[in-house]
Amino acid sequence: MMFEGMLNDIWFKLTLLLVVALASNFLFSRLGQPKIIGQILLGILIGPSVLGLIGISSSTSGIPTGNIFDQLPEIGTIATLGAIILLFIIGLNCDMKEIYTKGSIIVATSGVILPWVAGFLLAEYMLPEPAAGTKFAVSVMIGAALVATSVAITAGVLKEMGVIGSRPAKMILGAAVVDDVLGMIVLAISSNLAVGTDIQVMNIILIVLAAVVFVGVGAFVGSRYISRLIDAVERRGAKKDLPESGFLLALAFAFLYAFIAQSIGISAIVGAFVAGTSLAKSEHCKKFSRSTEVLGWVLTPIFFIALGILVDIRLPLESWIFALVLTLVAAATKLAGCGIPARLMKMSNRESLAVGLGMIPRMEIAMVIALYALWQGVISQEIYSVLVLMGLLTALFTAPLLKWSMKGTPRAADERAIEHTLQS
Repeated sequence: MMFEGMLNDIWFKLTLLLVVALASNFLFSRLGQPKIIGQILLGILIGPSVLGLIGISSSTSGIPTGNIFDQLPEIGTIATLGAIILLFIIGLNCDMKEIYTKGSIIVATSGVILPWVAGFLLAEYMLPEPAAGTKFAVSVMIGAALVATSVAITAGVLKEMGVIGSRPAKMILGAAVVDDVLGMIVLAISSNLAVGTDIQVMNIILIVLAAVVFVGVGAFVGSRYISRLIDAVERRGAKKDLPESGFLLALAFAFLYAFIAQSIGISAIVGAFVAGTSLAKSEHCKKFSRSTEVLGWVLTPIFFIALGILVDIRLPLESWIFALVLTLVAAATKLAGCGIPARLMKMSNRESLAVGLGMIPRMEIAMVIALYALWQGVISQEIYSVLVLMGLLTALFTAPLLKWSMKGTPRAADERAIEHTLQS
């Protein structure tokens, strides 16, 4: 009875989550795997489908009932905050002028449209009608989860190999950052499509315009005016021995954009991402990024471990088959959608293959989209588990393939141009 009481105590849960995060970081760095993968896998281990250290209600069959985070509201709130901080950090490390080249935009756009459409069609073909909601809504969200490449995983491999300044590496990182932005727009569109009824072409156009206007206008106002205000507050705070002043205002700005985005029907994480990109050219951006990283050390692992806790690996055979097929589709669509445009831009066959392989991993944004869809009740926990498994599989097999494709690439002498995109 006493042990059960401990499992239901929020402070014990936080202690357990942070210790698990620390253990996963040491273990998976030793194995040469990204720590994000370790956090999700250990989340699955301590979750209800294995050890059950995070206690939740379950049916007589032992399968969790409802949305687990409805039963763990404190952890859910902290995990949501971790997702907002994660997207704010990614935004802070996106230099639009250096990364958003014509080539990277073409590669990213092709690598977004093809997986989104293919994922939607696969779900429409393989999945049965859901018990609640519409199959169309589920299919739209599954397609959206295939869109965005994991910058952290791909960049980690390239940095480890010392080829970060090579031509294919620049293309990969540029396109990955671009499709993070497109992924946020896709999330905004998908969330509206998923909850909408009687979808019409004009409605879709309005949704696209709303998402583009928010990203464009929000970034313009933020970079032109709010960024200058935050820099001024930072300078004034430094004179008065208040070094935290600019950072606090920057964080408040992130939460304000998250609030505005959510208020107009777009996910809060989109707002946090736009806020981060707005401050990317701030003279104090590096300081804000370092300070936010400290928050990220605490909150972001809780988010990824929570993703694992939500996964139930006791899936029926048809769901495992769907997860494997979805993983193959996710890999093939990025390989073709990004590799072929790279080849058409005069890159060699091996370089084009490296670009396609480097764009395959799906982790951060895909997991955020999956969790958002689960919280909104658009997808079931079974489909959520399938999407997380897809992300884990693409991340696990891509790293060795990318290393193989980049073997023999000259080590770059100058990494400074895009080093700030590699914070993870």
